[in-house]
Amino acid sequence: MDAPVCLPFPVEALKPSGSAEDARLSATVRMLGCNFHVEALPVLDAADMQVGADAVSESRLTGLALEFDAPGFETIQVRGRDYVLFLTPFGR
Repeated sequence: MDAPVCLPFPVEALKPSGSAEDARLSATVRMLGCNFHVEALPVLDAADMQVGADAVSESRLTGLALEFDAPGFETIQVRGRDYVLFLTPFGR
């Protein structure tokens, strides 16, 4: 596997993406001339597995885990909470 290309991304760019009860964060990045949605899903570790911190995050996380056949993902910390990041290309 080749070394990853490291791109700077300020955590401050991640903003709340929903209501006060919704802990998901989001931002937009541009890479190679294309825009991508960045979504940060809040996660918890429970019984040796990673779960979403709310129903929407759990649904998204379950879909990602099934798609990539992974029991969990690397996380970042934002304001003391763990998040899984994923990028999705903008639609045409």
